[in-house]
Amino acid sequence: MKSSGRFHNAVVFCIFIVIAALFWLILAMNDSVTKTFDVGLRIVNVPDSVTFIIEPPKDIHVTLRDKGTNLLRAGVMSQPQIDINFRDFVDGSQLRFSQSDMNTALKATFGSTVQISSISVDSLSLPYTTSKGLRVPIVVRADISASSGNVIAGIPEPLERVAYIYSQSDDIDSINRVYTETIVKRNLSKTTEVEVKLTPIRGARIIPSRIRVKIPIEPLVRKDGEAPVKVTNVPAGMSILLFPASVPVSYYVPMSQFYEDVIPVQVSVDYEETQHTVGNRLPLHITSTEDYAVNPQLGDITDIEYALVRQ
Repeated sequence: MKSSGRFHNAVVFCIFIVIAALFWLILAMNDSVTKTFDVGLRIVNVPDSVTFIIEPPKDIHVTLRDKGTNLLRAGVMSQPQIDINFRDFVDGSQLRFSQSDMNTALKATFGSTVQISSISVDSLSLPYTTSKGLRVPIVVRADISASSGNVIAGIPEPLERVAYIYSQSDDIDSINRVYTETIVKRNLSKTTEVEVKLTPIRGARIIPSRIRVKIPIEPLVRKDGEAPVKVTNVPAGMSILLFPASVPVSYYVPMSQFYEDVIPVQVSVDYEETQHTVGNRLPLHITSTEDYAVNPQLGDITDIEYALVRQ
């Protein structure tokens, strides 16, 4: 088939099609086109002691018009980038990069013939400080709930416990903590990590500006135990003997606290109820429970035998 005349003609036809397409592409790319680019922005030669109060943008969005070949060469083959030399644009305690400086940098990157149609950031005015940051703890704000059968097993924990505040003002010395934005989560069924912003402070920069917070969630497990019975409101000169001195109780605790020996439920009887009950039995009451114990209940006994003793 390769030696046939038809095959030879088909090959020649394809070659001419490719050549024609290349010529068309070259002519088309010589026409003026408009294209938007993400241009990287980097500040170089910044001293280690300098911290910008306003975080510099990492890139800007620029819409340019020029010949297609120029834009293809300058911006499509690789991501364009502008380098700003810190020492060349320092003005007092600020870095100032004007609109004309930005236009000059863009033309140096894309070519002098380029026309700038629009730009997301046309100039920079970045205050900075050389002072050491104020070290403060991070406080988590949260509005969270666990799903049925689970419990929030402790306060939400920031994985980074401290932040640094930088400012040109001395007023930050009165700040003793920073707060996260409020975390809102509902019906959590397992331990969860979330990323949250720190609440901004006017005229200052917080580093880091975002942190991760761990919300501990544990399943609830039932536990049974014997709680001692306490007597309340006993007048002077009197005492009460109880039979038995402790009663069975049940409650739910986070799984991590299942093997704790402490009974988190307090049971009591009230001496004053001896005046209103018939016989020698007093009703039992659950009077207090530790925060981590859920749904405490008495066992199969709701009252207890007693005897009054005068001292």
